[in-house]
Amino acid sequence: MKNSMFKAIATLACAAALTACGGGAKNNDTTPLPPQPAYAVVVDSKPGTTGPVVASGDLVTYSYSGWLYDETKADKKGEPFDSSITNGVDKPVTMTVGVGTRIAGLDKALTGMQAGGSRLVIIPSNMAFGPVDIKDSSGKVIVPANTSVVYELKVHSFSTLPSPIPPQPVFGHTDLTPPGTGVAAAAKNLVTIQYTGYLYDSTKAADGYKGTEFDNSKGTPFSFLLGVDSRIAGWDQGIVGMQVGSKRRILIPASMAWAQYGLKDDTTGLFRVPPSTAVVYEIEVTAINTTPPAQSTSAQPAFQKIDVTAGTGTVMAATGNTLTVHYSGYLYDDSVTDKRGLRFDTSRTVGTPMSVKLGANAVIAGWEQGLLGMKAGGKRTLIIPAEMAYGSTAKTNIPANSPLIFDVEVTSITQ
Repeated sequence: MKNSMFKAIATLACAAALTACGGGAKNNDTTPLPPQPAYAVVVDSKPGTTGPVVASGDLVTYSYSGWLYDETKADKKGEPFDSSITNGVDKPVTMTVGVGTRIAGLDKALTGMQAGGSRLVIIPSNMAFGPVDIKDSSGKVIVPANTSVVYELKVHSFSTLPSPIPPQPVFGHTDLTPPGTGVAAAAKNLVTIQYTGYLYDSTKAADGYKGTEFDNSKGTPFSFLLGVDSRIAGWDQGIVGMQVGSKRRILIPASMAWAQYGLKDDTTGLFRVPPSTAVVYEIEVTAINTTPPAQSTSAQPAFQKIDVTAGTGTVMAATGNTLTVHYSGYLYDDSVTDKRGLRFDTSRTVGTPMSVKLGANAVIAGWEQGLLGMKAGGKRTLIIPAEMAYGSTAKTNIPANSPLIFDVEVTSITQ
């Protein structure tokens, strides 16, 4: 089922990007993706060689400082944007590791640390804050969209919770074949693959930890853009470096898959991947295009409303109603199997939907028309030509005359 790889979580949504009156960032220039380094532990200071280490499900108290990634600096620390230290006073934070409470990169960085230990880590944007601007309480952008970050962490203490989450592997991969041929897959390449997904089962080491199968490409090649935050972080990170003809098994902790939200079947509503569950993917790369064709702005797709789930509410959305809506927005891309290119916005991080009053001209025309007739609990995919989106005006990460795709879910309707 192709929808299964849509990222169910992101990091801090930017609802303003949808507004018809100019939304999104004020800069009208299309912003290219900044440098995207691989995840790396630069410094790992341990208090000793023995002793317990942080694992998924542990409750960890730690201090931190964060910088924007700057490839021109020797330590890669650019502008500071956040810290647990304010006015010289350290106020450590506490969180459960491995369930996507914060960004996936912090889950990975804290795993394996000891009390009293410290780490300096580089975290690519698809394991950090993804495709949206992160703002402080005054509205100032402190982490621009698609920006990688550097964190310095110190663990003070940790404990195992009475009811831990399911067993979580450390993210990693095993090559199942010799290297393939040609170039190695890298960010922004158009990659074509065959895949099978399994729930992670810690009791099946001999079989690659493969539990129940929940997804596969069923012999149909699947093409997508690597490293543009349109898929789970485990794919974006795990496929990098593969070549045509190579096969790889990737162990993906929940924090780099569907985190505490899980993945539901659109038809039955049942969980295919339960909340906080790790997964295993076996992937074969069949093609890599390092220069994907640019999406034509002259050949626009027709406006489409594709119902995924009908919804169970009794009220159908109409002009004048106020709706709360979860959404993820992508650039429409003909070269991608499911047409979802770079993801430029989402509401899924903190679970707070956007409020929309139909008929108030507060959102793009594609939303005004596309949400009509939906019920609470309904899910719909909207394919929106540029003339019903932002037209000839460029937005951050949205070029001028770009058609868009939105996956929307209505959570409530008020008449």
